[in-house]
Amino acid sequence: MPMRQEMETDRFEATAEDGSVHAVVETTSFIQMVTFRGPAGWVPEGKSYRLDGGDAVEQAADGGFRIAASGLAIRRMA
Repeated sequence: MPMRQEMETDRFEATAEDGSVHAVVETTSFIQMVTFRGPAGWVPEGKSYRLDGGDAVEQAADGGFRIAASGLAIRRMA
């Protein structure tokens, strides 16, 4: 069975449509690829986002984000 691990890969501030600022944490899931000769290394499998307080954040089609519980749209600050 392949080994998996999650790692924080980014942290950034995002501004909501109501003017509030939120800290967003990006977590990348990695899977260890194995060959006949042994481990080949860790390969990124997918990303997930959450607020630093733990609330889930969904990536929107327009490149922004949405806080799952409230539906509040947020955008990464430049």
